[in-house]
Amino acid sequence: MAALAVDRRREEDDEELFRLYREVFGHEMTEASRRRWAWQYRENPRSDGTPEIWVAREDGRILGQYASMPVRLWWADREVRASWGTDVFLREEARGQGVGALLFETWSRSVDVALGLGLTSSSYGLFQKLGYRDVGPVPFYRKILDPGAVLARRVGRAAAAVGGPLLRAALRSLNPEAPPRPEGWERVRASYAMCVRRDAAYLEWKYGRCPHHRYARWEARRGDELVGFAVSREEDYRGLRLGWIMDVFTDASDRAAREALLGAVLTDFREAGVARAQAFSLHAGLGGDLMRRGFSRGPSPMQFCVRSHVGGDEVLADPDRWHVVFGDSDMDR
Repeated sequence: MAALAVDRRREEDDEELFRLYREVFGHEMTEASRRRWAWQYRENPRSDGTPEIWVAREDGRILGQYASMPVRLWWADREVRASWGTDVFLREEARGQGVGALLFETWSRSVDVALGLGLTSSSYGLFQKLGYRDVGPVPFYRKILDPGAVLARRVGRAAAAVGGPLLRAALRSLNPEAPPRPEGWERVRASYAMCVRRDAAYLEWKYGRCPHHRYARWEARRGDELVGFAVSREEDYRGLRLGWIMDVFTDASDRAAREALLGAVLTDFREAGVARAQAFSLHAGLGGDLMRRGFSRGPSPMQFCVRSHVGGDEVLADPDRWHVVFGDSDMDR
C-alpha cells in the first residue's frame, strides 16, 4: 500500500465512482444518487462549488471515497466549520486494509467538527475504533393519527372498522395531548449547545431546491417577528400514509412557538389523511413537546458519532441541548 494516496474528487472521477457506487449499492440507489448529486455536493451554500469528497487511490486506481456535506455549526459559544459524513464506500478488495480509516481521518482533519449521522454498522464500528464520541442514537418519535388505517394495514379493513375506535381511545389515554403553554423568546442560537446554522440560504437550498422531495414550510410569528419555523413532508410507505416532521426550530426555551408549529403540522397531516406522524429529535425540549403532543418513543436506527478538534468538552457532555433532527445531514434520501 506504499502508493496509497487520498485527495479531492476530480471531475474525471465521476463515471468511475458512479460505477463503483453501483457495484456496492445497486442500480436504483445509484440513479437516485445521480439525481441529487449536483444539489447535494455542488449547490450547498457552504461549499465553494467544489464537492468536499475525498478519494483513495493506489497507483492512480480509485479504491473508494468519503463524501461530506459542509455546514456552519454553532458549537458551545461560537460558529465553527463542520461537515456531515455521507456516502462512503470501498472496492471489496480494499476493505480491511486501512483504506477506510485513512479516508475517515482525512475527512475529519479537514473540519473543526466531524459529524457522522445515520451510520451503517460497519461505519459505526469504525467511528468507535477511531475514538469518535458516541452520541446517538437520536431518539425517534411517532404518533398514530389514523388508527383505523394503521390497523387495516395489519388486520384488514373489516376488522379495523371494529377495532379502530377502541384503538383510538386507548392511544388517547396512553399518550394524551397537553394544551399549549406560552413562554417567551430569547436569542435562538445561543440557547443551544450545538446546532447547524439555519439561515435563509441554507433553508432555501435544503428544502426549497431539493430535487427528490417536496416539503411544506411553516413559520411562527409574534407580530412581525419570526420566532420559529417547521418543515414537514408526506409519503406513502407500504400502503400507509406517513407524515415526517423534518425540523422544528425555535429558541430552545420557546415552548409556545414549538407547540404552535407542531399543532399546525399535525392539523395539516390529519387533513391530508396521514395515518402516522414521525420525527427524530436529539434535543430534550423538542422531544418533550412531541411527547406532550401524544407521540411515543420507538427504536431508533439513527446512530450519531462526533469528533471535535476545537475542544468543547462541555458541549459533548450535554447532548440533550443539541438540535439534531431528521432534516440534518442527508438522512431524508
